[in-house]
Amino acid sequence: MNEIIMYVAYDGESAVPIIAAISEAKYEVIKVGNNGEAQEYAEIHNIDMLILDQASGGMDYTLISELYSGRKSFVTMVLSDQMKTEDIINGFNEGANEYITKPVQIEIVLIRIHNLFNLVSKEGHDKRLPITIGELTIDLKSRRVMRNSQDIQLTRKEYDLLLYLARHVNEVCSREEILQQVWNYDFILGTNVVDVYIRHLRVKLDKGFHHKMIQTSRGVGYILEEPR
Repeated sequence: MNEIIMYVAYDGESAVPIIAAISEAKYEVIKVGNNGEAQEYAEIHNIDMLILDQASGGMDYTLISELYSGRKSFVTMVLSDQMKTEDIINGFNEGANEYITKPVQIEIVLIRIHNLFNLVSKEGHDKRLPITIGELTIDLKSRRVMRNSQDIQLTRKEYDLLLYLARHVNEVCSREEILQQVWNYDFILGTNVVDVYIRHLRVKLDKGFHHKMIQTSRGVGYILEEPR
């Protein structure tokens, strides 16, 4: 069965050659023109990838969080002419797995789609069973997170960060590793995005519990510790 890609073509006709090339590469492409149409389709169909092709007035990332709140599991690619460092950081922080600046080369778009699906496939083969670390449970199929049976509501990027730490439980994860593996970039200097998201996670994970799960390795990074 071919992977299903929902392509949100905010500017319409400019997306036609890209969509045609993706279809020729044997992916099933569902073209929609706005967030409302995207939500209507996603309510009754599963998608494997969401592509946001930036509108001329700027990028609207609300669709990612709205679809994710329904526990949809998909990867996201952004095509944008906003190429400042802060624009790219914002795209990844809002949930993008891939960010390509315009004008795009169709061959680059296709290979990055292929690579994203390969990554998801490799992660999916043996890693679909829930992860349990002390009182913490991460259900990979539903992306549900619980501690002592209490649901913890996380944003998409908070979940991705927690999952990375959980897959390296009791190991120190450097800020550089986290930036590369969770945000998919390693060229941003001086950003404190990792520290900010760690603070968010700590508040949500540890509220009401004695054991603090995420510890700091001073000057290096962070470690998700299993209770002893």
